Amino acid sequence: MTIRRFILRATVLLLLTAALSGARAGDQLSLDQVQSLLENGQSQEAFQILKAGEDASLGDARYDRALAEAAAGVGAYGEATLALERLLQLDVEATSARLELARIYSNMGNHEQAKYQLEKIANTTSNSTLLQQARGELKLVEEKISKRRKRPEFDPQVAKRPAQLKENVVADQPVAQVVLSAPVDLAPAMTHARQLLNDGQPAAAYELLTQLEFEGSGNVEFDYLLGVAALDAGKPDRATLALERVLSVDPNFGGARIDIGRAYAALGNTIQAKEEFAAVLKLNPPDATRHRVEKFVAEIENHSQSDKSHWTGFFAFTLGRDSNINGATDDKNQFIPLFNTSVVLDGNSVEMPSNYMGVAGKIQFNYQLKDNVSVYAGLESELQRNFQAAQFDRSATALRAGGVVTLAKHEFELSSTLGKTFLEQHAYRDLVGIALQWRYNFNDQNQLQVVAQHNRLRYPEADARVFDTDQNVLGLNWITSFGEHNRGIGFIGSFFGTESDINGNDSGAKRFYGLRGGGQYGLTANTSLFTTAGVTYSGFDREGAFLKTREDRRYDLVLGLNYQLWTSWSLRPQLSFTRQDSNIGLYDFDRTEIFVTLRRDWR
Repeated sequence: MTIRRFILRATVLLLLTAALSGARAGDQLSLDQVQSLLENGQSQEAFQILKAGEDASLGDARYDRALAEAAAGVGAYGEATLALERLLQLDVEATSARLELARIYSNMGNHEQAKYQLEKIANTTSNSTLLQQARGELKLVEEKISKRRKRPEFDPQVAKRPAQLKENVVADQPVAQVVLSAPVDLAPAMTHARQLLNDGQPAAAYELLTQLEFEGSGNVEFDYLLGVAALDAGKPDRATLALERVLSVDPNFGGARIDIGRAYAALGNTIQAKEEFAAVLKLNPPDATRHRVEKFVAEIENHSQSDKSHWTGFFAFTLGRDSNINGATDDKNQFIPLFNTSVVLDGNSVEMPSNYMGVAGKIQFNYQLKDNVSVYAGLESELQRNFQAAQFDRSATALRAGGVVTLAKHEFELSSTLGKTFLEQHAYRDLVGIALQWRYNFNDQNQLQVVAQHNRLRYPEADARVFDTDQNVLGLNWITSFGEHNRGIGFIGSFFGTESDINGNDSGAKRFYGLRGGGQYGLTANTSLFTTAGVTYSGFDREGAFLKTREDRRYDLVLGLNYQLWTSWSLRPQLSFTRQDSNIGLYDFDRTEIFVTLRRDWR
């Protein structure tokens, strides 16, 4: 394939990308319709439309904002929190999204998480209006936490033993502690609500009782009835509010504890759900109730276990052209001072251009041991076929495993690697490596990274064993986000390393150091530009056949664009340049590479 034909194909791919970008205009029209529905209070309709188009729109900032609002409107708080978390991953300074996330956590009864989000706003935002709102809501959340801590202690010796989950609802009997907020006769409405619940109409019972919530709030029987109706109507957040009022008056109300546990579990607040179920089991309830509560606990454990573990990975397909597939000099005539003669390099030792095709993939299992400790293990492979230089076909496979520990603003990661590289289907190099990384998060925008790495590189072929080496590298990197809504990410780093000489490398042992930097900037919600640049100096310690110690300077530049085609699919055209200057002409080379990658991620 000629360069001209390759560029033509790359152009077609870029035009296809632009056409797909235009197709997204239709999505914007749908979002306009959804926004209109939300403004008219039609959250259910908006939610259904958004969920129907989820696969094509997930990760779009406007879509996620609409989904969060619609999901919160129908009580799907799990969906709402996920959408808002995605927004914050794209824009850590999206204070309005963080404020809404705090409100949803508060509705879910997860006041500690709401407090964390509000404190983050109060400590970072410069918007006076949002700051005032956050401080006001932080005060309310702290009051709720304080009230929960002041709830009367649970005493299993005097607690009511619930025979059935609904026995306090269906039995039309007064409960001991009844405190009316106002002299209103609640009995007719409560009797009617019980009948509706028995008839399988919890939504109707909930609507009826909410009309009298102001008058009935504080009445244990009314609040319990309202809590059960809200829970069965799919409104666990409202259920927790009513049932908390029950338990603040009567902490030994076993039926209320079972149902508030169910409500917390439905909201994803598994810690508080398990606390409530544990308290119920201390009552020594009848077998039927015990078995059902134990089933609830088992379901939470299974769900928590599944949340602790997940698989990630990717698959990528690449088409490209490399002007110097073997990274060799373009001068085939070389003078060797030691022998006082010139040699003519064979074809494989001189610059060779080629078009190529590549595939790569990775699969990784991640497991959360504790809130601040996680481990992972994964396998990754890549394969490159060169159309005009099959002798340099390359493939590699690596097994990686490690763990991460988070302590406040510190993250420590220890990882190990076992890898094998093949050239033209023959074993070329074996790798055993270990790395320790420390990351310090100064704030949401700035992070410091320190990396220490040791690699053992061995070449199985007898004529290549002179390249055997033990490599040590120390790196220091600074990463920052910038621009409006943190649309840009930049980094700068330095590194220093050594490579030992084990089997008589002609150039001897090597030391190297360098600088690198780059960044990425989001042009739109789907498109971002990225670039990296670096310079590396390498010096060796032996005079070989060229009668001088070798010194190399290498310069690298990468330019690229990342376009999000659909959810988890991306297209990445990229251009890279490499130049190496050496005081020994054999090691001088230039290299230009252009390629396009289509990638599918699983997270």
